[in-house]
Amino acid sequence: MNKNVLVAEANALGMIAVIRSLGEAGYRIFAIAPTPDALGFYSTFTSSYECHPSYTDSEFVPWLRSYIECNDIQMIVPSEGFLQAINAAYGEFSPLLPDAVDVEVVSTCLSKVATQARLKARLPELDWHIPVGGAVSSEAELGQLAIDDSMGTGPFFVKADAEKAKSNTGSKVIFCKDIHALHHHIRQLLPDYHSLLWQEYVPGKKVGVSLWRHQGEFMAESMVLGVHMQPWTGGMMSLRESFWHEAILADARKKMEILGWQGVAMMEYKWEPETDRFWFIEINARFWGYLHLDLYSGKNYPRLQTDAFFGHAVKNLGPPNRKVVCRHTVPGEIGYLLSRLRSRQPAIWQKWRSVAGFFCRFLDFRIKSDLWYPGDRMLYVRSWVAYFKSMFSKKN
Repeated sequence: MNKNVLVAEANALGMIAVIRSLGEAGYRIFAIAPTPDALGFYSTFTSSYECHPSYTDSEFVPWLRSYIECNDIQMIVPSEGFLQAINAAYGEFSPLLPDAVDVEVVSTCLSKVATQARLKARLPELDWHIPVGGAVSSEAELGQLAIDDSMGTGPFFVKADAEKAKSNTGSKVIFCKDIHALHHHIRQLLPDYHSLLWQEYVPGKKVGVSLWRHQGEFMAESMVLGVHMQPWTGGMMSLRESFWHEAILADARKKMEILGWQGVAMMEYKWEPETDRFWFIEINARFWGYLHLDLYSGKNYPRLQTDAFFGHAVKNLGPPNRKVVCRHTVPGEIGYLLSRLRSRQPAIWQKWRSVAGFFCRFLDFRIKSDLWYPGDRMLYVRSWVAYFKSMFSKKN
């Protein structure tokens, strides 16, 4: 304990969970973020905080180098954006990263295009469990995307990686209702990216497989099932619950090993309960937005990994000891509810049922809340204040 740990992107929900986990354990937390209003800055578990230059600013790496030296930082908990920002100087900072891997592995796992390519190259087709799709790198390859039975009928997604961007363009995911929309959006994005990934939409519920792999060995694992998404047609799990599925877990372990990733990651899947089919969507090679559920259920990934970095490795395999339901109330569940109310698809009675369910969950004390965390509850209040301020500013 009493080690100085830098936590990047203190504005992100998953990194707030990291701050709480490590702060509770006695580590001194130095929180940084690109915006001065980052919620994690106000956590009772934050020892010090500072706003840094933009990741795209040439001053970021020199600023980081100076910050580490001035504050005697002994470990860094990175975000995806942080890893992309230090790519050119990765070797300099990697000794401070827990479970650091080669920079080539980092680049692969931060790229949806490269991830899919490696898995398809290393696995037999029967073990892919990947939606129909492929990479497009040029107009010529786009011209080969014809309407045929092998592609399905759609809808589709186009996914663009920041890793594959030709400039400082960020990552993008675009929904395409049919093959014509798919062609249109690929053609629009191609000038800004070296390659793009397209995938056919797959049915089912979202599943997250959270893993920690240390020195080639799996040390902790858990799973989560999405109950509500924000927006309701697909997105972040605003309401989720503990889950377990041995076949999906085994597939996630195998894919993580093939990708060569060490450390923490959330492997995202879609699962169709009626047929028990599942599809791997992507790897999120950093701490995930659903991390509070793991903390509530006794799967304390940040502390496990940090303790191991400082010489004390402990395993936490198998299902959690208790099932947990957790929600991200504001703005997550509010966004879910509003997206359902605005949609034409649900019937009126279904919309009213969603409204009633939203308010009834406030009275169900078995349901945990991401931000209503013991010893740090004011972040929940701050999130509501920020939400109402944003609504007021929009009206004006």
